[in-house]
Amino acid sequence: MPSSRFFTRAVAVWPKSLAGRMNTWVSFHADVTVAAGRRATLRVAAAQAYRIWVNGELAGRGPARAAHGHARVDQWPVRASASGALAVVIEVAGYGVPTFCSTFEPPFCCVEVVAASRVVAWTAPLGGKFAAEHRIERVQRAERYSYQRAFIESYRFPASGQPWRAAGYVPAKPAKLARVTYRRRWLPRGVAYPDLGVQVPRPEAVRGGTLPYSRAMFAQAEKWRHIFDVPKICAGYPPAQIEWPVSRVLAGTRFKSDGILKLGRTPVRLGARRWVRADFGVNLTGFPALRIKARRATRLIVLFDEILVDAQVKYDRSACVNALWLDLPAGADVDFEAFEPYTFRYLQVLVWEGEAEVSELRLRRYASSVPLAGEPEGLAPSAARVRRAALMSFRQNALDIFMDCPARERAGWLCDSLYTARAEWHLTGDNRIERDFLENYLVVPKFRDLPAGMVPMCYPAEALEKQFIPNWAMFLIVQLDEARRVRRLPAAWQPLIERRVRGLLGYFRQFENELGLLEKLKSWVFVEWSKANEFVQDVNFPTNMLYSQTLHAAARLLRDPRLAAKAHRVAARVRELAWRDGRFADNAVRDQDGRLVVTGHASEVCQYYAFFTGVADVRRETALWRRLVRADYGPLYPANVFVGKIMRFELLLDHGEYDAARREVIKSYLPMARRTGTLWELFQDTVSCNHGFTSFIAVLIDRLATEGK
Repeated sequence: MPSSRFFTRAVAVWPKSLAGRMNTWVSFHADVTVAAGRRATLRVAAAQAYRIWVNGELAGRGPARAAHGHARVDQWPVRASASGALAVVIEVAGYGVPTFCSTFEPPFCCVEVVAASRVVAWTAPLGGKFAAEHRIERVQRAERYSYQRAFIESYRFPASGQPWRAAGYVPAKPAKLARVTYRRRWLPRGVAYPDLGVQVPRPEAVRGGTLPYSRAMFAQAEKWRHIFDVPKICAGYPPAQIEWPVSRVLAGTRFKSDGILKLGRTPVRLGARRWVRADFGVNLTGFPALRIKARRATRLIVLFDEILVDAQVKYDRSACVNALWLDLPAGADVDFEAFEPYTFRYLQVLVWEGEAEVSELRLRRYASSVPLAGEPEGLAPSAARVRRAALMSFRQNALDIFMDCPARERAGWLCDSLYTARAEWHLTGDNRIERDFLENYLVVPKFRDLPAGMVPMCYPAEALEKQFIPNWAMFLIVQLDEARRVRRLPAAWQPLIERRVRGLLGYFRQFENELGLLEKLKSWVFVEWSKANEFVQDVNFPTNMLYSQTLHAAARLLRDPRLAAKAHRVAARVRELAWRDGRFADNAVRDQDGRLVVTGHASEVCQYYAFFTGVADVRRETALWRRLVRADYGPLYPANVFVGKIMRFELLLDHGEYDAARREVIKSYLPMARRTGTLWELFQDTVSCNHGFTSFIAVLIDRLATEGK
């Protein structure tokens, strides 16, 4: 594991007894003394997630995620106390399960404390001045948070609360550390450090009690695969092994309000089955926190979500368990802060058993700290509000990589990333996050559990159930080309780009039929969340339109004019076959004689793919374009927001249809901005209400303000 560039003495370590175990939490401790008030630096690389406390105060959270066989190194500035004390505590989670939000590799911690250009503490199996301890306060046998992320947070605290964070703490049961020999290449962080500021809710809160648990309601509740199909569908603990199945309890619970109270310095006393709910006004992403004083032995649940459904915090609205629970003995006084980030507007604290006083409800933000471009002058109030919501969505989804949503998945999806990258460039004047995002896709020679040449649909992640989206792999080539032409990519990446692009072209070549079109692609062929995705076989025309665009992009990246000629042939063949009755059909299938027959299915999104990829042209397909501008869709199957409507909005702007673009963008997104302060995955509130690609709406609004006056 090469380390000279980043670490002088530290090596990657992990407790030997915890290797291969799921959902473990380890604290690493070093108490050193330097000159009073001296600045120091913590060099940190760890997996899968870490949090730093220095002299009892939060000092950092990471890491910036990296590809398989790699890790990014953070360098956090810290300062010694007036007495010269540097009490460093680093909590590291090793989840031990494949997810969509990080790679499935051995957990580790590699840290150096540097003061006055001298390493004063470092991790090593022996002699490094860092001791470690398994934090058994975290309950291991917990439910998965979602199919895409690891486990919910469950804790069983002692009467002393969280003593391991205090200066001078000596692990009672120090773990025997072993060097982690799994090879990783160190990479620089590359992106800005997060905003870790604290946000408090509105002063008015709601409180009330629960209605009786109902077995009938549980029987009717959704049986999520990440809980009930474990370990068949994903790794974790099966229901029978979970210590306390909070989702089962909550599935049969209803909340009844009995009044409003003011949140302030006075703690709120809650008895069994009593709750208080705070409102932060807008969706935020970060770590829910509160102070709890247990008057009796207490089991407490923290619930949260982006919206209310029938005046309820519906913990599993978006297919994840938006809840965590804590057990505290009588007399315990704990200032609790969640370890993992979540997204919510509403935070609800429920005492399930016992009695406790709760106070200091808050959220520690985990979002981008990069300054963003100000709004154009003269922007209408409605457009300004939507733009602010787009920026809020950007800050929470553009941190170390581009994420689809900061809650259920925290995954770096292709295609989404193209639009968020455009927003980053427009709003920050740079593409630092995009470079890290693309670098992760380039540095790995071959991705496990995928066919040769294919790339993951989201990354850094694992290919759960060996699934991939061939369409999203094409978007990687399109984004690489656009990033190199329009934004910035290091020239030294060219060999990596060529290797990745050639690998993908080689993969797709095996699916070309006698007409040169892609046919019967494998795995999850995805066009968008609409009726159009029912017509993806045998020859899907939106996919082949995208293939034509991909070949054009590859021709530029590889400087190969033969690929450009091939792209023209694919586009011409699609126009020849798919153009029917003044619009493009979605697919063609083989009949019993093996002939390719174009179906009568035609979707709105297919038309947008045609214009987006250059297969159609407004000067050639003028009548179709004018119908689309008028929103005269006729029998076309309706498009969804991603990617159809996003393509539509941009196409309207590109062709000077400013009034239609302005009207539709504001009509679509203003209700979201008013309700959550962020922009949603769909036009409906059934899933994520905070999605990364929607930050592109800010780009469109700014274009409308400058081009469409």
